[in-house]
Amino acid sequence: MPLNEIKLLPIEVPRQDSRFNLIDLLSKSLENNSVKLNNNDIICISSKFIALSEGRYVKLSEVDVSSSADKMSKKYNIDSRLCELIQQESDKIFHGFDGFVLTFKDGILAPNAGIDTSNIMPGYAILYPDDSLSSAKIIKNEIKKLFNIDVGVIITDSRLMPTRIGTTGVAIAAAGIKPIEDERGKVDLFGNSIRVTQKAIADDLSSAAQLLMGECDESIPIVIIRDSALKISQDDDSEQTFSVGFDECIFVQGLANLEL
Repeated sequence: MPLNEIKLLPIEVPRQDSRFNLIDLLSKSLENNSVKLNNNDIICISSKFIALSEGRYVKLSEVDVSSSADKMSKKYNIDSRLCELIQQESDKIFHGFDGFVLTFKDGILAPNAGIDTSNIMPGYAILYPDDSLSSAKIIKNEIKKLFNIDVGVIITDSRLMPTRIGTTGVAIAAAGIKPIEDERGKVDLFGNSIRVTQKAIADDLSSAAQLLMGECDESIPIVIIRDSALKISQDDDSEQTFSVGFDECIFVQGLANLEL
């Protein structure tokens, strides 16, 4: 199917100020936006929207700050309470500079462990979902029970790219679709064998959805992708790793071994 036939359907949702039932709100929001889900749709949902629904937000005034977080705060000029959350949430902390710490979280290089103080109530910080893959599977299964259709689910976030200005979309987790398409073994236009290329399908779709989701007051935490021609899996246990460890990442290792 030609790529220009893919449709992106934004789902506007009222602002939420506390934990809520995601499936109930999704169902109501689809109705309010006059959108009916179809078989093989792919639902892109903001990770922060899912985190809010799961109660994964913290009142900063209630955070107890450790001595190590206080030290980090002074070193990098970051709120000490935020530093405490960064230390709790990060899988690994690399280094930082004024206002930011580079971390490894849920398979992604992310500033401040993906913790955000925007698009959340003032005085609060919002985290990543506790288990994004499990959340994606639950949403897919609940939609199957509610609408009797098979859909793909991608949990998305925005990210910075090395040396690039601005944010783009990235997939935190996916259910019902293969997030990677392996091109290795194929040939290019000139007959050269493809040796390393793998297409980041889930990331590409996340970036497309991010165009509509935005970063400010758009109130579009959900985007339906239709007519993608991607095969939707009905196997809830199907998983595919779509990140590499930081010890295999060309950016991390290249910069770690930088010779000036």
